[in-house]
Amino acid sequence: MKCERCGAREAEVHIRQQKGKEIAEFHLCRQCAEHMAKEGLIPDISFELPIDSFLWGLLPGHGPSHPGPDMAPSTTGDMVCGSCGLDRSSLRRSGRYGCPDCFKAFHEDLGPLLRKIHGSEIHRGARPGNACGNDTSPEEIESLRTELKDAVEKEEYERAAVLRDRIREIGDLHEGRS
Repeated sequence: MKCERCGAREAEVHIRQQKGKEIAEFHLCRQCAEHMAKEGLIPDISFELPIDSFLWGLLPGHGPSHPGPDMAPSTTGDMVCGSCGLDRSSLRRSGRYGCPDCFKAFHEDLGPLLRKIHGSEIHRGARPGNACGNDTSPEEIESLRTELKDAVEKEEYERAAVLRDRIREIGDLHEGRS
């Protein structure tokens, strides 16, 4: 695919921006993307990765406080994704990751970000229809377990067996067994 701006070079940078209900897509060569970023027409992402990111990637066994192969220090001291160049301050400001490697690079920020945006780190929304064929929530399973306990205490063993089988069936569906 050719660059939309100059038409001469291959498009290496693909950006999708949403402003209100409008979505703008840009397919640009690196030079045009840098130029548009300087003009403020697209988000400014670091197109030049410092040599530090390469060197940090060669060193094994870095803990969370040190950059690893997926993270590198920028010239400003902020951490950046080693693949796309997104820095931590941009991530915190926008709440959007730049590439799949950002999830590894900024894994420490993911939990707080999800809590800030969704109020929880646990997904409680809709699932795709073919996810596991089951729409039972953890609260419903806990309710079934409570009913099972009550049925056993009341010596209602047939009802308890039905509840036990239902709980096992749900567990098998969640684990991918049929």
